[in-house]
Amino acid sequence: MTAMRRVRCPQCHTECEWANNPFRPFCSERCRLIDLGGWLDERYSIPGDPPEQAEEVPEAPAEPVVRSSRTRPA
Repeated sequence: MTAMRRVRCPQCHTECEWANNPFRPFCSERCRLIDLGGWLDERYSIPGDPPEQAEEVPEAPAEPVVRSSRTRPA
């Protein structure tokens, strides 16, 4: 008999099964969403050089809309 592999959730540290866990490495959707929120709020970061800033390109003026006075054939 093979023992089920159990891991600790990186968010709440609860022990959970690895196999057949749709939220792995987390124990639940709640822990997965809490972690995602941390990345989106920039509480986490990956060390490295900051990305180079792209030069700002001025936007071209919008072309005027020309409307025809003719009606389309039915």
